[in-house]
Amino acid sequence: MRRTALALALALCSCVSSGALRDRARTVEADLATARMQRADECAPRDLAVAEANLRFANVEMSQGNGSRADDHLTLAQRAARAAVDKSQQCGAVSVVIRDRKSKVAMTDSDGDGVPDVDDVCPEVAGPVENRGCPLSGDRDRDQITDDIDRCPDVPGPKENFGCPWPDRDRDGVADAEDRCPDEPGPKENSGCPRKQTLIVVRKDRIELKQQIHFSPNRDIILKGSFAVLRQVARAMKDAPGVVVRIEGHTDNVGTRNRNQKLSQRRAEAVKEFLVRQGVLRARMIAEGFGQARPIAPNTNRAGRAANRRVEFRIVEAAMPQEHASAK
Repeated sequence: MRRTALALALALCSCVSSGALRDRARTVEADLATARMQRADECAPRDLAVAEANLRFANVEMSQGNGSRADDHLTLAQRAARAAVDKSQQCGAVSVVIRDRKSKVAMTDSDGDGVPDVDDVCPEVAGPVENRGCPLSGDRDRDQITDDIDRCPDVPGPKENFGCPWPDRDRDGVADAEDRCPDEPGPKENSGCPRKQTLIVVRKDRIELKQQIHFSPNRDIILKGSFAVLRQVARAMKDAPGVVVRIEGHTDNVGTRNRNQKLSQRRAEAVKEFLVRQGVLRARMIAEGFGQARPIAPNTNRAGRAANRRVEFRIVEAAMPQEHASAK
């Protein structure tokens, strides 16, 4: 009973808060209507645009239950809407000066930008003629959303997401909202899910091989029997163009540690070159040898040593370390 009463109280508080936000939004809408009627689109275009944009953002946040964010946007919207109303009250007023006895009329240019006040949408702030006397608002990422209302001004994104790119956790080029497998990279034509392969499985953090890659003994020459599995790895990587993979080479403990380290590095690089020939971009792969340092089975018997002689594919962050970017 006590829990029910507490839940009801919380719900009532939430409704009151939401109702107050809605009342503020209606006040902003009324101010915007007044501003538009007074031709604020000509006299206060920046304030009008900021108010309209923040009101839209506030409505989105309210619909998602984010009261605090909606409150922030409504504060900005109210301030800009009132400014638009104030600035548009004398919209289009013309000042005239009688220059000579022939009564020639000269229109004033308050901000000295070469655009007469009667034609200047921003008569108090200098701006170019091609922008009707208003200063140009920047758009650094060129996504056609000005920086003053763009939540991601340095990264292009759609207007529907406030200028930010849609989230894409697995970096496969398919936005999470449309991706049926948002944590496993896959092609767009397969709804963002990895294709069903016979020799590999694409996981969130790796490409798992169902069979090992084999090399000539003590060399970095890939045996033909491993070509099929590597071709499937290449196809999986081409299906997810935003993914970066670290190719890891591993050995058993037969031989010296230094020799095994160098051999594992050469084998990782050999796999990388094979994938490049299959059409995978070189910059999307990092080749790294670990030698005998990371065994997955005991090196005390033949089966264990065979399991440790392996190549693994780890999905890593998109930004590659500088040393790998320059060296590989």
